[in-house]
Amino acid sequence: MNFEFFEKYEPAIRDYQGDPQSQSLRMHRNGGLVVYYAPFEWVNPSAKVVLVGITPWKAQANIALTEAQRALVEGLPVPEVLRRAKLAAAFAGKARLRLISLLDHIGLHQWLGLRSSKDLFGEANDLLQATSLFQFPIFNQGENFRGGKHPERDPMLRRQMRDHFGEMAKTMPDAVFIPVGATTSKGVNWLTKEGYLEKVRVFHGLPHPGKEDSEHTAYFLGEKERADLSVHTNADKVDAARDYLRKSMAALS
Repeated sequence: MNFEFFEKYEPAIRDYQGDPQSQSLRMHRNGGLVVYYAPFEWVNPSAKVVLVGITPWKAQANIALTEAQRALVEGLPVPEVLRRAKLAAAFAGKARLRLISLLDHIGLHQWLGLRSSKDLFGEANDLLQATSLFQFPIFNQGENFRGGKHPERDPMLRRQMRDHFGEMAKTMPDAVFIPVGATTSKGVNWLTKEGYLEKVRVFHGLPHPGKEDSEHTAYFLGEKERADLSVHTNADKVDAARDYLRKSMAALS
């Protein structure tokens, strides 16, 4: 594990006062897109499943920075500081609860031999690598970055995907990768074509858990009937994604 970024920004973490967009944490900028440092580079070498979000949002960055600061005050070694920060912030908040429901719905916990996918964020965290297509927080005009339609077309974003998530993926050839949300899937698919991941280890189609009011997610989970869907949700597409993921998890068992 490379501690280069952590060592560079450690003084900023020790002095952190609650603003993930502090000038002392800025890494790169391209127009309205700005990348900031937060301690998300920890990699779990024993992980069997890799959950991939789009990028840490402001709330997650704040959790990671606060936890890292606390761990530094306790005098913990750098690997443990990074591990604690990563686990504390991974899909934190209500999104985590929704994600657990989605993962249980496709049977991920059964493949892993767990009571629930909730255990991945607790006693079974040795099986999980929670990460993002863009490892470090990116903000667009000061707001949480949602990925855009074609992030691979932006030179800075392309470099972020390749240099961090892409290189990490290469070190985990036996893990299963599950992109969370359609935008993340597009980026992971691009990296797969670039040779950073094996197509057979990537399972697309899981909705984004952060959209709690999304009827797409509600229908995926069986919480909403097909007849009640609006014209904005393609029920056949959701059914196909759900069936594919369930069959894929069952085939792994």
